[in-house]
Amino acid sequence: MAGVLLLGACSGSEARPSTTTVVLGQGPDVTVSSEETVTPTALPDDTVTSLTGAPSEESEAVPVTHPPLEPMVVTVLPSNFGALDGLFTQYASVFGVPIVATPATDPAKILHAAQVLRGYLDNDQDGNVDDSAVLSALLDARSGMMMGASNQDIDRDEIWEAFGELEEAGFAPFQELYANETAQLGSFDFALEEVHHLIYDQGWAVVYPEYFAREGSALSEAMDIARGGYFTSVPNLYPSAAWYSYDDRTCDYGCMVTEYFYWAHTTLLGLQVAVGPERCQEISHEWRPCTPDDLRQTDPAVVGILENPLLKLPMKSPL
Repeated sequence: MAGVLLLGACSGSEARPSTTTVVLGQGPDVTVSSEETVTPTALPDDTVTSLTGAPSEESEAVPVTHPPLEPMVVTVLPSNFGALDGLFTQYASVFGVPIVATPATDPAKILHAAQVLRGYLDNDQDGNVDDSAVLSALLDARSGMMMGASNQDIDRDEIWEAFGELEEAGFAPFQELYANETAQLGSFDFALEEVHHLIYDQGWAVVYPEYFAREGSALSEAMDIARGGYFTSVPNLYPSAAWYSYDDRTCDYGCMVTEYFYWAHTTLLGLQVAVGPERCQEISHEWRPCTPDDLRQTDPAVVGILENPLLKLPMKSPL
């Protein structure tokens, strides 16, 4: 019989290869269609805690007031992603939004990304998406996350050719995420960024263009203020008063809006300083207001957008 790895049950134990179905939660709505051999990575106790949401020994017990969340599993890639066959072998789904991953990707990191995706979409953790229109837009786009162990694991001609075939078949581009930048202790968790980009590009910007379109929206106008002016490309030198000064010349104006929204939203949620105060210095070349209070004082225009209740945006950490 296949073993079952419950995240949180392997804390402190040695990782051993086995025929394993990786499961987070249990429930009648999940069917694991097949099994595969994976080698789970033994994670430190606090990393497993972050994946399961279990309280640490120092945490005060808080009564659970919401129903159990939808279970998540990592299984084999379904046949409807035929162009990816052999290149991506692992799969998870959050409210129907897919995460596909290469064979080398740690399944625990896949589930972590799924947890982030679910936390953004169901921020109040009642088991239902907070904004059904945003979920519908994501599903209509037929987009999702693609994960690899590292950039080198993903950045291969055959992978880009396969995704090109998917796009020809009606899929929107998938958002990249690397396991070696996901849930690393002591480092910023880039799942918080890349998953946010996916939901913005294929969800929020589609459903609320007046507020979030990549040009001519309330968000883009707020960004122009933050950059110190309207720049269709990266200026040679940003104005000294700018607090958003992204300098990647491959990033066009719309890309700049995507990045700006990520910076502002995650700052308001306190995610930028969650790993420690040194994060402010790390990002200062690109983004100045790295705490919620800093953002409220520096960029009230974007805070007004983020806190508009009509937009149903996440107002707390997805984890």
